[in-house]
Amino acid sequence: MRLCANRSLKRLYRQLNDQKNREDGFTLVELLVTVVVASILSGVIITAFITGTLGFQMTNETSELRSEADYLIASVLSDVNRTEFDAVTEVDATFQFHRLSTPDISEAGMIYREAGYVSTDLTLSADSFTPSNPQISIERLTIQLRDPVFDPRRPSYMTGGLIEIEMDLSQTNDSDSVTTFESTIPF
Repeated sequence: MRLCANRSLKRLYRQLNDQKNREDGFTLVELLVTVVVASILSGVIITAFITGTLGFQMTNETSELRSEADYLIASVLSDVNRTEFDAVTEVDATFQFHRLSTPDISEAGMIYREAGYVSTDLTLSADSFTPSNPQISIERLTIQLRDPVFDPRRPSYMTGGLIEIEMDLSQTNDSDSVTTFESTIPF
């Protein structure tokens, strides 16, 4: 048994020495196959990396546009909520907010309102919107009143309804990335 193991070890030793003393190296075919396989693998890896990077960039741009739209709508909503108004009028796509005049008591003891509606400082138009992020521009902005409820005594004054704002925002460095956002504010 020991003799058999020695022969196997000697044979293995000879084969290793023969391999070590060979000066063949790699064949041209082996090298070409290695280069082709490495090229395919690197192409797949680079494509996956670029796709991931572009996806992240698109998600980031959409997120920035969404944040800016939220900011713009929130600022308008804050202004509308802060202004104690009773009616809205529209002239040339500009919305003016009004409140009822302060009631007075006549000499006879009757409560009355002299002027009806008085204008507040709040107006709403496309010029009312200014992006907080200089990297974002407003491409288009429309403001409309939906389902208005008019004051029966003063038909040009709307006392209820929905303010619908639609805006197209884009990155200033990429005007092709226009995204539309819509918001509705009840009043």
